[in-house]
Amino acid sequence: MGEAEGVCEEAYGFLPCSVSLGGTISLMIAYGFLLLQGANMLSEGSEMLLEILNPGIIGGLVLPVLGALPDSLIILFSGLGGSREEAQEQVAVGMGALAGSTIMLLTIAWGGSLLLGRTDLNSRGKMIDKRLTRKGDWFNTGISVDGATKTNAIIMVVTAALYATIQVPTFMGHGDDTKAALTGAVLCALTLIAYCIYQVVSPELQKRKMEAARVKRARRQAAAIALHQLAAPLGGLVDDTGALQVSTVDKLFAQLDTDGDGTINLLELKPLIVGLSLSTPASAENEVDYWMKEFDRDRSGVISREEFRTEMGKWLEAHKGVGRHSEDGSSAGGAPEDSLMEGGGSAGEEGEEEESHHDLTPGQIARRATLLLAAGAFVCAVFSDPMVEAVSNFSTASGIPAFFVAFVVTPFASNSSELVSSLKFAAAKKTKNLSLTFSQVYGAVTMNNTMCLGLFLLVVWLQGLTWTYTSEVAITVGSTLLIGALGMSSTTFRSWTAPVVLLLYPVSIYLVYVFDYVLHWDG
Repeated sequence: MGEAEGVCEEAYGFLPCSVSLGGTISLMIAYGFLLLQGANMLSEGSEMLLEILNPGIIGGLVLPVLGALPDSLIILFSGLGGSREEAQEQVAVGMGALAGSTIMLLTIAWGGSLLLGRTDLNSRGKMIDKRLTRKGDWFNTGISVDGATKTNAIIMVVTAALYATIQVPTFMGHGDDTKAALTGAVLCALTLIAYCIYQVVSPELQKRKMEAARVKRARRQAAAIALHQLAAPLGGLVDDTGALQVSTVDKLFAQLDTDGDGTINLLELKPLIVGLSLSTPASAENEVDYWMKEFDRDRSGVISREEFRTEMGKWLEAHKGVGRHSEDGSSAGGAPEDSLMEGGGSAGEEGEEEESHHDLTPGQIARRATLLLAAGAFVCAVFSDPMVEAVSNFSTASGIPAFFVAFVVTPFASNSSELVSSLKFAAAKKTKNLSLTFSQVYGAVTMNNTMCLGLFLLVVWLQGLTWTYTSEVAITVGSTLLIGALGMSSTTFRSWTAPVVLLLYPVSIYLVYVFDYVLHWDG
């Protein structure tokens, strides 16, 4: 590739490359952003399918594989190009992506979800949903998950044993024996198949994801219809062309602002929601929270007039077509309010994402989801190779080992959608949400331990590479066993655990440095 001479090879003959420090930084940002968009499309497409699918092969096999696709492609492209010597050097990017993804999920996603989701604990040590009155108490606050989440933690720990297939021969002085890599790759593939079969046969996690997606759809449809019904006597929210009528929005705001102070608060929203049959009096607090999150964007606790205008325009544009026929008082599209009430969903379970597909038919959703998944896979496939090259060239230009660069940079491009989704779900402070959040974290790490590790070992075998990643395996397996032991031992985690787990992220990076450059574990 000629990096030493200041020359690099453009990916596919036209994508830019650089060997300068500033240029490689710019390219890592650009390609990382594109990979992030690809990962987001895969995530959105998967979520759309969850709204219309029943648990089965798609949910148990296809969606988990798609979730691990960005990291898998980075691993493949890190070792399949160039000569054996170049592959031995660049495959460090793949190991960085694998280890960094796992550590980020086990520390930032796990610990961050605990911090955002923590509530008061009752006398039995279980979380009291949506109540946090002892914010400064780190021992009597925390989160709880269900028993099924412990099972996912156990599976994650068991799959971590697959690292032994390559690491044990290395300990015995056979790090260059590619047969061990092939054996490990085969075992990873068999374990992945077994895990996917388990997901199909016992689709508890799928069911929880689907329920969350369907509750989200029902809630947004019900809210759209309710707003149109409320605005109908005032002239309607939109005119014949579909444009927002600002005068009606102002009238609606004045009607909701019962005390005339220029803002809408929680107390003013509650009677409205109960009156529109969006909730029962007992559960109205959940729906009030949901509506506040939709419109109170500055998180001041009240909705200002300007905020109401701006967010109403955005919100109606995102839900165009839903509820317009109900401005005469009838509910369009069946009874989404009934679906909402029957679903028993609570506000915040699904986060705060704005979506625009809730007025589509199942067939249209399936087609749009397929396009998103195909586009996301295409983007990730095209830009993984240039990203690997940019990280490798940055490592050369800066003198920072490629592993450490990839460890920090690539997971935030390939796994950020999972991270943000987990944190948003956790912020609802509900046992149900947190069970899904932690199960997703354990499931993602399981996919890393099977599919991603298997592909990495396959690259090592195909290229005849030497295994020099004892330090990286130590921190990856060690973190998995530690967090797995926590997940297996209890269904309640107290708040003090969160900063300890979050501290594992920088500690992991430091330990790899010590193992490699102080203790010289890999020679």
